[in-house]
Amino acid sequence: MRRCKYSKCRAELPAARQCTDYTQKKGFCSIDCMVSCGMERAVIAASKKKTKELREYREKSKTLAQHVAGAQVHVNRLVVAEDRSKGCISCPSPEVSDAGHYFHKGMKYRTSPLTLDRRNLAGQCMNCNRFKGGGNQHEYRLGYIKRYGKEAFDDLCEYKASVDRGEVPSLSVDESKAIAASARKRLKEINSL
Repeated sequence: MRRCKYSKCRAELPAARQCTDYTQKKGFCSIDCMVSCGMERAVIAASKKKTKELREYREKSKTLAQHVAGAQVHVNRLVVAEDRSKGCISCPSPEVSDAGHYFHKGMKYRTSPLTLDRRNLAGQCMNCNRFKGGGNQHEYRLGYIKRYGKEAFDDLCEYKASVDRGEVPSLSVDESKAIAASARKRLKEINSL
């Protein structure tokens, strides 16, 4: 049995072949229900349009630091997913819940490529990253050298020095969006395995 399409009415209707009235053929019991449903749909469409415009406005008004912070979330999730099987870089804990930076991302580096650079990030347990002073940096250094080698650590330190000298330009909005998209894509591949 068919019912009126207007959500507040829902009256029973005859089969479409047996209807002689235009409104009943369209799925409404009366012209009033048809008009009310049309108005309801128009309000919903206007609301969706307004929400879409607001979302676009918010995206356009984001600062560079906000774009980099958004990309940081995706990169951190990727680091945690990749390093989950390796364990914490700073201690023997098998748990990896955070992505820790060797060189911390203070105000000076908030739009620097160093904050999103995979070489500067490794999986850490919550205790080492959040509660031990400075992210348990001494043990982080030893674990980094053990996992990646002294040469990789020296490359990271040289890269940080070049950032400090101003030789590496700040990230742009497009670069931060591209890094975030790349991290999301890689994370999706890891999760599908």
